[in-house]
Amino acid sequence: MPIGKPASRRAARLARTLRTRWWPRFLLAGVLLVVVGVTLLSGVAEAWVVGAGAVIVFVVATRALSMSSGDYRRESPRPPGAPGPH
Repeated sequence: MPIGKPASRRAARLARTLRTRWWPRFLLAGVLLVVVGVTLLSGVAEAWVVGAGAVIVFVVATRALSMSSGDYRRESPRPPGAPGPH
């Protein structure tokens, strides 16, 4: 198997999603903050890190659930100076 190529279709799909969409990256960061805060920290630091992670997860989930499939569409590339869509 060539180096740098995902092992399965599911892994390829996950890698493509993480590369092309903004919200899975932020969701992953929020979940990692919560996990690190709970497992490695204590006291005030734990509360801040877990709280920050929870806020990130909440905001991303709310935003992602409110988006329609039309919000994900991208415009085709245009050369500089070309007229935009009407």
